[in-house]
Amino acid sequence: MKVLITGINGLLGSELAPLLADNHEVIGVCRNPAMAACETQSLDITDQIAVYHAVTRINPDIIIHSAALANVDECENNPDNAFKTNCYGTRNLALACQRFDAALLYVSTDYVFSGKQHPPSGYTEFDATGPLSVYGTSKLAGEWMARHLLNKFYIVRTAWLFGKARPNFIKSVDDSLSAGKEINACTDMTGSPTCTRDAAEAISTLIDTGAYGIYHVTNEGFGSRYEIASYIARIKKYPAHLIKKIEQKQLRLPAMRPVFSGLNNYAWKLNNLPPIRPWQDAVKEFLAK
Repeated sequence: MKVLITGINGLLGSELAPLLADNHEVIGVCRNPAMAACETQSLDITDQIAVYHAVTRINPDIIIHSAALANVDECENNPDNAFKTNCYGTRNLALACQRFDAALLYVSTDYVFSGKQHPPSGYTEFDATGPLSVYGTSKLAGEWMARHLLNKFYIVRTAWLFGKARPNFIKSVDDSLSAGKEINACTDMTGSPTCTRDAAEAISTLIDTGAYGIYHVTNEGFGSRYEIASYIARIKKYPAHLIKKIEQKQLRLPAMRPVFSGLNNYAWKLNNLPPIRPWQDAVKEFLAK
């Protein structure tokens, strides 16, 4: 297949490109093209005409849309930019897919859920959404665009990504604790840490199935920020006293995060797709490199 990836220099896009390039023709687009393991072109997804011309020129079989305005607090402070990018950028790509009969895989987020009344085993693809933030609302609006404009779509909700391409919570905790610095970790912010490599491999598997729909794609299980930091301290033998328990309200962040946004990969399992390993195994391997 010919695969077009948006956000090619992002945390997930940069992991997807070299992985998919083994079996597919991969072309990446982003606002500022950088060195990548595939052909990379400049594209502003908020420009509908530019998107149309790019998709006309490239003629992909599928677009993997990983580009987003993903800074949660920036979205809260700049809602116009959030909706322009996350909602209407997705609409522009969906319309182009519609015109050229291409499939769309839209990367979404656990923040489409409120965390207020959650299932003990985590949110499934069939649970009601209810975002608390502009970021979550704009990403859910992007889901709406994909679902209502296309028949051939995948919506992949993932969460708390960590990988080698960009700074992330796992790396930040490890760097601070290894330097003997104290860190604050929330006890009331629970989610599903997800390795970008595992997410990329899952997406690679999914696009070959033709089993369209909504999927949660995370490493198995969930933990609070405090529990995750404590796990890192335990496996790396850092002093546990360096990790200080705090609550989300103490951070005084512009955007509210769900108290719980753990995802259950229920649809993934129902479709008999390969199991995704526990987050603890992924974190341990990531920190060993």
